[in-house]
Amino acid sequence: MVNKKALLQKYALHQGFHWSVIGIAIPVLVLIFQSRGLNLQEIGAVMAVWVGSTAALEIPLGGIADKYGRKKIYLLSLVVNILGCFILYLASNSFFTIIIAAFFLGASRAIYSGTLDAWFYDTFHTAKGNLTYHKAVSIVNVVITIGLAIGSLLGGWLPDYAVSISINLNSIYDLNLILMCLANIVLFLVSLALISDDKAEHHNSSQQKFKEIIRHSIKVLQESFSHIILKRIMQTTLVFGFVLSSVETFWQPYLSEMVSNNTYGISIFGIISALYFLMASASSLLSVQLLRLFNDSHRKLMFFTRSLSGVLFIALALSDTVYSFTVFYLLFFFLFTAGNNSEMVLLNDNTTEDQRSTMLSISSSIVTIGSVLASLVLGYVSQQYGIQVNWTVCGFLLICTSLLFLLMPDKEVQATV
Repeated sequence: MVNKKALLQKYALHQGFHWSVIGIAIPVLVLIFQSRGLNLQEIGAVMAVWVGSTAALEIPLGGIADKYGRKKIYLLSLVVNILGCFILYLASNSFFTIIIAAFFLGASRAIYSGTLDAWFYDTFHTAKGNLTYHKAVSIVNVVITIGLAIGSLLGGWLPDYAVSISINLNSIYDLNLILMCLANIVLFLVSLALISDDKAEHHNSSQQKFKEIIRHSIKVLQESFSHIILKRIMQTTLVFGFVLSSVETFWQPYLSEMVSNNTYGISIFGIISALYFLMASASSLLSVQLLRLFNDSHRKLMFFTRSLSGVLFIALALSDTVYSFTVFYLLFFFLFTAGNNSEMVLLNDNTTEDQRSTMLSISSSIVTIGSVLASLVLGYVSQQYGIQVNWTVCGFLLICTSLLFLLMPDKEVQATV
């Protein structure tokens, strides 16, 4: 039987690598599209396809992972991601080709969603040792954040490096795509070695497989919105995705108005982004100590941190200096994400093993749906009434919906920490 600490080290190493590969594209994704000749309206359409393909495929593909093995499905996601990056690399001023690449990249995200999370939870609870799952997932989240930070720094440096060595590429951002393809190949091989095979159910015919997946997905979807705890998590997760999209989309234009009136320069955006990753790591690490302050009550921790983050979001909307913006922005994200580990614990503890990948995919899909709704609604609100109104509304929405956590029965949410 595997040891919990050894399993954690292996999984954290893998996840750090996985998310560092994803981070390579984060700072230049829109620039890649622009280098292919797309305007902002076309970029919006491409992102809609990307997010839409993820949302449409996430739940049924989670069912496939539950039925046929999480490791196999995760490895498939890497192959699809490589294909998407390669198509985007070949695309040159072809809107249709970029749309196809976006579909594959979105599908890749849908395929890997929840696969290894479910694998780790199941494997962890059969391993020996006294390490708690809550503490383990906190450590993993810190490593993921560090991986994203490293990948983002590398992704921002690569275009400058491409210019300095005068490499013969169609775009200075092509080096990012090339490295992502190569890194995904290495990640595929690493995954083969690090991730053990999990059990999978097998069926006799393709038609039977398809019907079983559909029935399985519908059953888990019904459970997610009828279970006394899971339905509250799903409701607040929708708001989480909505608000997250709001702040991630509009913080740069909001801050740029302040920066344009002083001598901070564009470097302030990089500094604040780096501090954000640091704050996210601190939030994940300190969530264990915060939970103890609330007598190991996940619902009280989530209510307190989410409602207070709403107050800070309103304060962020009223900030008028770079200093006040930075302070409120970082404190907001600390509290906004402090309850994520508790949500993950409750989600896993209240889901059976055969439904876990599907349930995690449903949760991730709901975040995506919230993001899509935000992009459709809040873009109009910000254009017509200003970003301040957008953020103020979202702040009050956070405060009001945090009350849903208190509707969870306290006895049932005193889950394993």
